Parts: sequence; structure tokens; C-alpha cells
Amino acid sequence: MKVWQAIIILLLMPALAIAGGRGAVDDGYVEQSSWRLAMAVGFGQSSSPLFDAPNMPLYLLPDISYYGKVGFFDNGILGAGLDVTPHWSVSLVSRLNPEKGYFYRWHVSRIPSFEQTFSSMPTVSMEPRSAEQRVSVNEVNRRPTAWDGGVQLNAWFDDWTLRLNGWTDISGKHHGHELSAVAGRHYQTGWGLWRLSAGLYWKSENLMQRYYGLAEDEPLHLPRYQPTASLQPELELSWSLPLSAGWRLMAFYRYRWLDSAMTQSPLVQQSYQHSWFLGWSYRFF
Repeated sequence: MKVWQAIIILLLMPALAIAGGRGAVDDGYVEQSSWRLAMAVGFGQSSSPLFDAPNMPLYLLPDISYYGKVGFFDNGILGAGLDVTPHWSVSLVSRLNPEKGYFYRWHVSRIPSFEQTFSSMPTVSMEPRSAEQRVSVNEVNRRPTAWDGGVQLNAWFDDWTLRLNGWTDISGKHHGHELSAVAGRHYQTGWGLWRLSAGLYWKSENLMQRYYGLAEDEPLHLPRYQPTASLQPELELSWSLPLSAGWRLMAFYRYRWLDSAMTQSPLVQQSYQHSWFLGWSYRFF
């Protein structure tokens, strides 16, 4: 762990240890010491932009979270949160890095949460690659499973939400970083609750090189590629319609644009990544 990472943790831990709060992964208020368990059944898909990495079908989407006085777990994210003001919170968070998920059909990091969205976005095409330029995920070395840690800020203003994240590799697998900002707005209508959000994700050069680069340790017959840092915008739209105390209809679509730092990699065949789902969800508690 680098010195600046340790300093951040040391500065925040005393406040987190003495103050109660709610976790800040979710965009809305969550009561302390509360469990949430829900399951969605339907059909959807999470795409992979890589050669020979199949799209992942989505039939069941679990929603599992627990928020204590300080610590919380929310759909794969562990953290400890502190309410700074009634409208702002700060959390220390950790997660399984999602980049490895694109290399496999079935991977836990490719399962979207209930807060994903629905939208109709144009498909951005890429210039077709020659056979010599294409590299299958089956030809390269296995990408590492990495664990990230970082800081998250959440804000709530009427129907608006804002989430800022700073992630860094704490497992020593890719030595990279990621920054993101996501702003969203809720719309309550007679046809249910809608949520529209826009996000921007920056991924460092080290992270990009570890997962999408082709370095000297790859098989000799493969081309070499060293990507730079990547900037990836994203749009999301979701819909939810309550049917009873526990049941609701839901749909979402998420679309992310991939910039040239990623699309120029011989591993990549698409300049976008998207996920969608339509089905019913039931909340057990």
C-alpha cells in the first residue's frame, strides 16, 4: 500500500469509528441495522466488448444489502460510512475490480445491480479488424482478480443524486486507479418511478495496460499494445412499477462508450458495452 493511501485511511478511520451513519453505495437513504433481500426474475444480457468473450445472459438478479451503524455491505461492495451533513455522506469502500469480468461469460462482476438502467442508444461501430489484428481472450495470459479500495462521496438534493468515487488497487495486481462521477435524477409518474443518470469513468494507464494491453510476457505470436489512460462516459435509465407490497415490474439499460485507448487494443471488437434487463422483482425483507 502506498503512503498516500495509508494517510487517507488513517485520517478517516477515527471519524468512522466514533460516528454512526449509513452506507453510501445506494443513491437513497437506508435505515441503520437493516437487511434487504430481493430477487428479480426475467431476461437480459450483459455484453462483453472483447473478441471471443460471450455475452452473459441475465435471468436472476439478486439484491442483497446490510447497513449497520457504521459498516455496510451492498451488492458486492463493503464499506464504512459517515453522514457529514443531512445531504452528504462519505464512505471507505472496497470491491472486486470489474475489469476481469469482460474476459469470461460467467463472472460475478458482470451481474448488474437493481440500479442499472434502460435507454435506447445508437450502436457505435468500429472499423473492422483484419484477422492479424484480432486477439482472442483465449490466447492471452489470464488477467488477475484484483481487490480495489477507495473513498466514496454521496449527495442527495430533492430528486437529484450525486456519487463520486476514487478507487485504487489494494491487492497489488494492476497497481492502477479509477475515478468516477455519476449524477442522476428520479421521476415519479403514474407509470412508475424512472431514474436517469449520466456518469464519467477515468481509468489509469496501469489499469488499462494490465487488462487490455499486450505486453512482452504474452505469447510471442501476438502483437504488442500499450494503452494509455481511458475516459468512458455512460448513460443509464431505469424503470420500476410497484404491483403489491413485495412485487414490482422493473427494467433497465446501461450504455457505456469506450474510447480509443481501449478500442485500439487487439482484444477489443466493440466500442461500447451495455447491459439490459426486463422482469419482475420480489423483496423478501
